[in-house]
Amino acid sequence: MTDEKIRESATTTTKSNKQHINIFNRGDLLYWNCEYEKAKNHYQMILISPPISLLDSARCYSSLGAVNTELTNYEEAINNYHNQLDLLIKLKIPNKTEGDIAKCLISIGMVYFLQQNYAQAISYQKQALDTLAIVTPAHDLTSKIYRNIANLYAKTKEFDSALEYFQKALALNDRDLKDDGLTLGQIYADIGVMYYSKEDYKQALDYFTKAHATWLKSLRPSHLYVKSMENTIRTVESKLCMYNSL
Repeated sequence: MTDEKIRESATTTTKSNKQHINIFNRGDLLYWNCEYEKAKNHYQMILISPPISLLDSARCYSSLGAVNTELTNYEEAINNYHNQLDLLIKLKIPNKTEGDIAKCLISIGMVYFLQQNYAQAISYQKQALDTLAIVTPAHDLTSKIYRNIANLYAKTKEFDSALEYFQKALALNDRDLKDDGLTLGQIYADIGVMYYSKEDYKQALDYFTKAHATWLKSLRPSHLYVKSMENTIRTVESKLCMYNSL
């Protein structure tokens, strides 16, 4: 496709957004109803039913990637996301492309995570981070990527690197006045999980307690997050008691 056609496709974004609501509705409904094979067939039909814009093609490949991930067709999912990535790079929509490319890279990293290929998963998360590095102020996805990388390092027991990225997430969260406490609580909870995996139960308890207190500021005491954390805290307290009695 020529550069002129690419620019023409980018200028029809608004029209495409209105159209894709109709062409994707059925596939999206099938996906949310867990009818993944039917959803896959629907998205594949969209791709071979021209004319569709580059933007809609990118959206279609993203949806196919999500469906194939659910179907555990991981190599096919990675291929879908790379096709989406190629199209997004061609589109170059101002103030939009960076976020969409980062989301695509995050998705590829997630598939590698599911394949337990943690090195590749970390690599794609970092590529997503690099994509957003030029965005000012920090993109909303940046904190999520920091947490993803931190959790991946914790998974590979590279705890110093994990803590470095958790601290970056916390620092960014402190500057984000829009945060409602859910994200901050999740960061504390993830750090707690890291310390628990190190069998450092005292530090784990400290961070789980912070997560619980943070969530209570914005959630009801009966909320699933709060109740689940209370159970986790009781488990860690039991571990500490057993450890101290030895």
